[in-house]
Amino acid sequence: MNRFMLKTVATVALVGALSTAAVADEPQFGLGVGVAGQNSATLRGTISLEDNMRVEPYFGFSYQDKNPSNGNSETTLDVGSALHMMQPISSVLTAYYGGFAGIHNYDYGTGNNSGTIFNFGPVAGVEYALDKQFTLGAEMRFNLGFGDETTLGTESSVLLRYYF
Repeated sequence: MNRFMLKTVATVALVGALSTAAVADEPQFGLGVGVAGQNSATLRGTISLEDNMRVEPYFGFSYQDKNPSNGNSETTLDVGSALHMMQPISSVLTAYYGGFAGIHNYDYGTGNNSGTIFNFGPVAGVEYALDKQFTLGAEMRFNLGFGDETTLGTESSVLLRYYF
């Protein structure tokens, strides 16, 4: 990982920690995992700022060996944060919407095919409380990326969160 990426990750973590300390009286923390495909998983932290707002920093890493005989592999790293506005639908079902910003670093292992993309866009999802601490959810993101490549697309994921 290059120095720029390390500085960016440290800055995102620091801003998230400072904003949480400044705004939240009694934060509710959670940890979760999101699965967005066969080879993609993302770790997420959830920090409730108020009853209807939360910050969710995320970290994703994937490695896929596409052709072991010639060393063709794909490695990606995703770091960022989302801001969710919460809207309870019932005592066990909550919808949320908001936005996210993050960095996608990729290396496709075939020569000079690597780079960094800055992603941002809207996010919406729904979360079902299995009990007081576990939730199961589904989320949709619309990604707009710019940097070494320009990207446009959607990503859907299934999420399991644990609150403590």
